[in-house]
Amino acid sequence: MSDHKKNSDYLNREKDSVSNLTDHLPVGIYRTSVDGNIIYANQALANMLEYNLDELLNMSVQDLYNDSNERDYQIKTFSIEPETTSSKEICLKTKRGKTLVVKDTVKVIKNKDSRPVYFDGILEDISEKKRAEEALEESQTRYKILTELTIEGIIIHENGIIVDTNPSLQKMTGYNGEYLKGKNIFQFIHPDSRELTRKNIESHFTGTYEVRLIKKDKSTIIAEVEVKNVLIENKEYRVVAVRDTTSKKDIEKEILSLSTAVKQSPASIVITDTNGLIEYVNPKFTEVTGYTFEEAVGKNPSILKTEHTKSEDYKEMWETISKGNTWRGEFLNKRKDGTHYWELASISPIIDENGKTIKYVAVKEDITERKKTVDALVKSEKDLLQANATKNVFFSIIAHDLKGPVGNFTQLLDLFKENFYDITNDEKLDYLHILTGLSIKTNRLLDDLLLWARIQMNTLEFSIESVNLKSLVKNSIDIIEERAIEKNIKIITNIDNINVEINKSSIKTVIRNLLTNSIKFSIKDSEVNISSRILQESNFLEISVKDNGVGIPEHNIDKLFKIESSFSTYGTNREKGTGLGLILCKNLVKKNGGNIWVESKENKGSTFFFTLPIKK
Repeated sequence: MSDHKKNSDYLNREKDSVSNLTDHLPVGIYRTSVDGNIIYANQALANMLEYNLDELLNMSVQDLYNDSNERDYQIKTFSIEPETTSSKEICLKTKRGKTLVVKDTVKVIKNKDSRPVYFDGILEDISEKKRAEEALEESQTRYKILTELTIEGIIIHENGIIVDTNPSLQKMTGYNGEYLKGKNIFQFIHPDSRELTRKNIESHFTGTYEVRLIKKDKSTIIAEVEVKNVLIENKEYRVVAVRDTTSKKDIEKEILSLSTAVKQSPASIVITDTNGLIEYVNPKFTEVTGYTFEEAVGKNPSILKTEHTKSEDYKEMWETISKGNTWRGEFLNKRKDGTHYWELASISPIIDENGKTIKYVAVKEDITERKKTVDALVKSEKDLLQANATKNVFFSIIAHDLKGPVGNFTQLLDLFKENFYDITNDEKLDYLHILTGLSIKTNRLLDDLLLWARIQMNTLEFSIESVNLKSLVKNSIDIIEERAIEKNIKIITNIDNINVEINKSSIKTVIRNLLTNSIKFSIKDSEVNISSRILQESNFLEISVKDNGVGIPEHNIDKLFKIESSFSTYGTNREKGTGLGLILCKNLVKKNGGNIWVESKENKGSTFFFTLPIKK
């Protein structure tokens, strides 16, 4: 009996020792029977499952499984397989209902018939580890998806040896992933960029820089790389994001070239929004207009507008460019200081990839000097034409109008001399009257020629004085009255008794020529009217000479005052003219500060008008 007690005490002491040992282990230790009774459990297992030890020892194992069938399957497996030890992951539930993932390492204790009697096991809580593994797996999945979807190339390397690449990098370089893996990155970096890359790797540089990469086809691309150092499973790797900036660089070069061209352009360049407000002007614009960049931006180009350009011109321009077409034309513009200049402008819409107009660009060239040159050439050509016409008229008058009377004068003198003793005194007087008329006509023609020549050569002395118009008209009528009497034409006057500021002799010539013309083209027994009227709200007087004669064909009216297209027709009594009279009238009226024009209808007569300044 005493031996039995001694053995029992020994066993209890041993059991306490084992319990003290196992209770302090970080894992759960148990023994269960085949039918699920918990024979032994340490305190760590009770803590793990959130029970006290007594509660746990009075429970069935089945109550701890999330799925009770899982233990039945486990027992069947142990009964069939010869192995007595196994390890697997199972799910248990705690007293509070929380699910634990545990690693269950079990040793099967069998009887002499090889049937399971006990299950001795160790439970290790791997819930956190499982969650970490799942999180890592999820993170890796997300990383894989992101790297495969991103348009940036991704390289992961360890000390320059490539570990992984994404499809974008492979497409960018032309190499497949298997080929790249394990290769040294310097194999794919252009020599110009290797030293910089090496320094950045050695210094663990993180950030962005630019390299030139070599593609599979040996061509190169310019790439912007962004580098970060990361730890993966306690190993340091470099993750490199690669962006192909070759086309961007080309675009930047093109933009730089265009920008330089725009800034250095000899033409003014203006860019506006679709509402016509200025967004950009180049330095030439500032040079030409005097407006600075800041003064011009936000303004409408109408700040340059002058009254010379009509609203219809702007309307046509906007209609053209609004339809997507280019408008070209000339503007007379105004600088900031108020001076004017001419521009040749080409205005075009800027259209985006969707066909929408987003801006307008105007390229404008200062053509002021060119216009002056062209105007000078036109004037020179006009002057040359006029000079040629003047010469032709001059020689025509000398050849015909002057030579004829002089020739007639000579013939009459010869006849008079040859027949002097055979003709009567009355006949001699007739000869003298004819010769006197020819002398007067020739003298007047010479006076007109000399006056006209002095005007052309700007040698005419032209003094202005205050002259009474009524007296001047009366004196002019006295000169040509004999011609009117020959055709029985009555000259009716209605002239204001007013003074005008003129050159007396020149206006006397004008009135005489206009009256002579009216008499020349009037039929016998008619009348010629000369009248005047003061123009309202003006310091001018208008004088008109009206006849009821043959009139002027409409197509000849524009030719009357032009030396290059002048012509002469016979009067109603076959009176011969030179075509010089009206041209002389125009020159003299203009030199007196007035204007001259005609209104006429064929077979109904003509009215010549001219204006003169009034003495204040």
